[in-house]
Amino acid sequence: FVLRGGVRYELEKDVLRMTSFLTFPNGNVRQVIMEGKRRSQERASMRLDATGEGGPIYMVLTELAPDTILINEVEKASGKVIMTSSLSVVNGGKELVQVSHELGGSKAPVEGHQVWRLKKAS
Repeated sequence: FVLRGGVRYELEKDVLRMTSFLTFPNGNVRQVIMEGKRRSQERASMRLDATGEGGPIYMVLTELAPDTILINEVEKASGKVIMTSSLSVVNGGKELVQVSHELGGSKAPVEGHQVWRLKKAS
């Protein structure tokens, strides 16, 4: 099956807003909006929280200049990192590649992997 979706990052001054949407094969759509503010230009990391109703996770983004962002998705209730990802600009800025590792329990520390190639919408 094929999943269709997208991610949009909007940076205005020191506020980052991420909108993510995914359309499942049955037609259901999931959209998540998260935003955060960089507290200091000296810090490479920032926290994004869900807007609106909130949500069970927050994200910590860390910039690795010149072309990569590391992302940790953290479960709010436990403080446990549930997914770790890297997002890199490739192909002369025409694509983003995201590699994610879903973290699990003690029997299987890594439960799954995801690789996404995101192209600029035409």
